[in-house]
Amino acid sequence: MEKEVVKKNSAGSLATINLRSDSGKGAEEIRSDDVSTPILKILHQLSPECNERDPKYVDGAKPGMIYAAGFTKLIDGNEGLDVVIAHSQTRYPEWQERGDSASAPVGTHMDIPADAVEEKNGRYRLPNGNYVEKTAYFYVLAMVDSELKPAVIAMRSSNLTPARELNNLIKNLRFSDSDGSFNPAAYAAVYNLKTVGKTAGSKSWHVYKPSRVRNLDVAEKADAEIYEVAQQLQKTVSKGSAKPQYTCKQGAKARVEAP
Repeated sequence: MEKEVVKKNSAGSLATINLRSDSGKGAEEIRSDDVSTPILKILHQLSPECNERDPKYVDGAKPGMIYAAGFTKLIDGNEGLDVVIAHSQTRYPEWQERGDSASAPVGTHMDIPADAVEEKNGRYRLPNGNYVEKTAYFYVLAMVDSELKPAVIAMRSSNLTPARELNNLIKNLRFSDSDGSFNPAAYAAVYNLKTVGKTAGSKSWHVYKPSRVRNLDVAEKADAEIYEVAQQLQKTVSKGSAKPQYTCKQGAKARVEAP
């Protein structure tokens, strides 16, 4: 969009409207509670998006695809999704049991609560009957339909291994300048997330398979803009002004804190 628009005023003369000078106006009172970020997830056989009889069914959805509510397309797991990682963090969301759950955590803990008891499945049971589960959150800019879309990827359970692999890729990235080698910001590169199938007995599911696609060249205008947008998202997340957008059952009220 052009920064300036020229139009005729009421007197018939030309007036210049500077869009950049009005940046942010009208949104001054939008709080962090009013903003949410779509969660990207891998679809499984039991996902409602794959069930034609479910109200949440998405046309063409298949197990292994990557999906987020609000996105205009399903992502083929074999091709994967290109992302720029703005911020990563580990939290312990608190969940109710599936039968009582509103499809969203009832709260988020910075660490394992002291009164939690570890269970065989890697979860930690709380005295109130709920459980917490270690989850790696990646706040990303997803490259969908030639657009950059902010989203959250939540990896837990069997996806904690891919999360560690992705963290290793980030930490092992090296750039060089006149002062030598250094580890740049996480958002200095583009990563790809494919999905691969796993089986154990009669159970089957999919996990992420991360890889690094390329480094951003900030000397190029397009890459510099991507870097700056990711940098702004990182600042937003660090301030607690971004949170995952969980989908709740109709009528349910979920209390979700920014992880």
